[in-house]
Amino acid sequence: MVVIVVAGMGLVVYSRNELLHPAVVGPTATDNWQVAFAVDICGTVQGDLPANSNLTSVGIRTFGNGLIDVDPGVVTTNAAAYEGANATLGKFASSYPGFTLTPTSIHLPGKGARTWKNGDACTAAAGPLHGAGTLEVETWSSPRATGTLVTGDPTKVHLDNGEMITVAFLPKGASIPEPASKTALLQALGTAAASSSSATKSTLPASSTTPSSSTKTSSTKTSSTKTSSVTGTTSSSTKKG
Repeated sequence: MVVIVVAGMGLVVYSRNELLHPAVVGPTATDNWQVAFAVDICGTVQGDLPANSNLTSVGIRTFGNGLIDVDPGVVTTNAAAYEGANATLGKFASSYPGFTLTPTSIHLPGKGARTWKNGDACTAAAGPLHGAGTLEVETWSSPRATGTLVTGDPTKVHLDNGEMITVAFLPKGASIPEPASKTALLQALGTAAASSSSATKSTLPASSTTPSSSTKTSSTKTSSTKTSSVTGTTSSSTKKG
């Protein structure tokens, strides 16, 4: 009985703490996240979207490298529109001119592009897979994670740092490929991690021994260690006089 009462009190305290200190859902205006992204239509992976024509006015965009750049702070007037729960796949699509994404259809920008709706037939002109297509989205929480098929509204998929997303219009049961920009994502994540690590320096103490008139001692200059903020490699040099 005592155990049950104590456990109950613990849950009450935990719930109250969660209410008073809710978990912060990123990104914030100070974050800059990267997400790998691809679109597959009828078995043909589409080329990377070109860089946004409105790069400086939207906080979720692409530079044409197959990555979604989540950077709410780049917008000085309404960063909150791209922060937290607002950072979604749907927000990325609506922020890209000519790109329309709904729970059941997709329209990519570009001359001659068409809208693909659930039930439309994949033909030989569109790709190697044939039959009635369905809009599906698969996500990978990291470049090394196992993919998960989205069962709800794909436009509400939250964008997380290091995530991978493929939007696919395919016949039911067809395999959805990982984004080809996976390599670019790994590079971006590695560079960001290296840049965030602070450079370290170490110094050897100077000798306190006073040389005698008949003995010469060598003076040792400070040994410096530098860590590259880009590569994360460390090099050291010591000079002796």
